[in-house]
Amino acid sequence: MNRKLSRRSVIATTVGLLGAGLPAFGAGRSPTSNPSADLLRLIANENPYGPSPAARAAAQQAVADGWKYAFRETGALKKQIAAHEGVPASHVMVCAGSSEALRVAAMAFTHGEGRVVSATPTFAFLPTYAGNIGCTVDEIPLDAGMTHDLPAMATAVRPDTRLIYVCNPNNPTGTRVTGAALADFIDEVTPRATVLVDEAYLDLWNDHAEHTAISSIRDGKPVVVTRTFSKLHGMAGLRVGYALAPPALISQLEKLRVTNMSYPGVMAAAASLRDTEFLAFSRARIRECMDITAGVLKELGRPFISSYGNFVYFDTGGSPADFATAMRRAGIMTGMHYAPYPSWARVSMGRVEDMRIFADAARSYFGRET
Repeated sequence: MNRKLSRRSVIATTVGLLGAGLPAFGAGRSPTSNPSADLLRLIANENPYGPSPAARAAAQQAVADGWKYAFRETGALKKQIAAHEGVPASHVMVCAGSSEALRVAAMAFTHGEGRVVSATPTFAFLPTYAGNIGCTVDEIPLDAGMTHDLPAMATAVRPDTRLIYVCNPNNPTGTRVTGAALADFIDEVTPRATVLVDEAYLDLWNDHAEHTAISSIRDGKPVVVTRTFSKLHGMAGLRVGYALAPPALISQLEKLRVTNMSYPGVMAAAASLRDTEFLAFSRARIRECMDITAGVLKELGRPFISSYGNFVYFDTGGSPADFATAMRRAGIMTGMHYAPYPSWARVSMGRVEDMRIFADAARSYFGRET
């Protein structure tokens, strides 16, 4: 007999788990009139364990100074990020989430002309924006392992290619190109075009230094790396990110920036970057959530991709829309799906107790009793 999970039972389970001892980081949901607030948010690759206690305190204190523009504080954060990444401050642009850097890069390096090479499926902000401003986007299918097909992307570069976009790890598949393979690719294509490497998820893993493209920036190649405080730091709603690049490219990006930074966001980011205890906690909880999710998918015989993000892409064996509808009835928002994988869906990581609820809902959906 299949277990039927109502929204009320999911919430009751969550309350019970909270009573059993939720970690101090990321506790609780706030009451709201929005009906979807009662649903577990396993859909947007957020990190509900953040912001860290230090970041929350800094943001709260910064509200009193919110009447000021954060010019000086943004400059201090830029220096802090530069020291953290091992580059000069002239190699850093602080921006409103990495999404601002992605869109500004599309403007700065194409001027609405020429071509952009991108994988498909991938995070759509840059390629979609590039198409909207007049570029031709050459979308290269992922390989059989749902990883960037770097040889095919290199072959797709033409004389009028202006920008090459690599999301590493890739969203939605979670696959990662190794640092060595990426470096070889950059060496091959940068004589012809600028490369932007979106590393929004890379620092979720302890070996991120082995796979970042920052070494190519230090070598002076036309490479931009984007990072965000939205994932590991749990600050998606505070909108802080940054780009790393050689100074000439940073200058091009800065000329086209479209926002000033939020004072609370900047102060929270500075505090979070120093809060190494929380960052270690965040990585550990994400790993625990990924293990729970992979475990139930193995138990249920559902194919999935080993992920380096904070999400898992898996085969529902049927309609992802039907799966998403069933999960919503069970009190869970999840099930994003992408062409050309008609039966695959993405589940984002929540808190540990959220993923246990998801595991039970998945067992119910796929007809298994615990």
